[in-house]
Amino acid sequence: MVATLVAACGNATATATPAPARTATPSTSAGTSPGSSPGAAGSPGGSASAAVPTIEPSLDISAGLAHLDAKLEALLPGTIGEIPLAKLSMPLSTYIASLSCDASNPCGDKALYTPWLVGLGKTPDDATLAAATDLTGTEKIVIEAFKVPGYDGATLSSHFAAQARTAGWPVSQKTVAAKSVQELIDVARQKLGLVSIGYLYSKDDVMYLVLTDDPALLVESLIKLP
Repeated sequence: MVATLVAACGNATATATPAPARTATPSTSAGTSPGSSPGAAGSPGGSASAAVPTIEPSLDISAGLAHLDAKLEALLPGTIGEIPLAKLSMPLSTYIASLSCDASNPCGDKALYTPWLVGLGKTPDDATLAAATDLTGTEKIVIEAFKVPGYDGATLSSHFAAQARTAGWPVSQKTVAAKSVQELIDVARQKLGLVSIGYLYSKDDVMYLVLTDDPALLVESLIKLP
């Protein structure tokens, strides 16, 4: 399955070639190599007359996605609400270029990334993004992790919140699942009834952004993050 994940402030859209019916538990290993075939069985050995049982390949929902930083992907949950999440990682600049925005689907977070990094003396080419989301669309959630060389997660988070305020987003400090987070609200998306709330959390050298309007999914996500 070749898929492109697009997440714009909580709105995840995935396009993919149709996958075979799920016959086994999907694998969401962050270590999947780009272009690898998900769980494909090798050619049977032995003579042509040997009876070889048919093995149905498992479905790896991360196949075809970019995996620049497997370690960063591994910090993200593999499942939320018992739904397997697909993971990817790439330069933030590549991710920004993949976003599709218009009047009916404004992606305010895209507008925040570049000025946020410029304020730190960086560009989107310097940052790495890992993301996990439900490609089936069963759950409206995107969990993102950002790394920028030379900065810890707390600094990244405080500067990103400041950039959101500058853009007119309401920002407030909250405690959720025993973790201190900053709630960001994209007013433009909220007015359209789209997923519009993001929650910033930092740990070590990583800034996390959980995009969801579902409190239960938020709690589970934060519990599963480092």
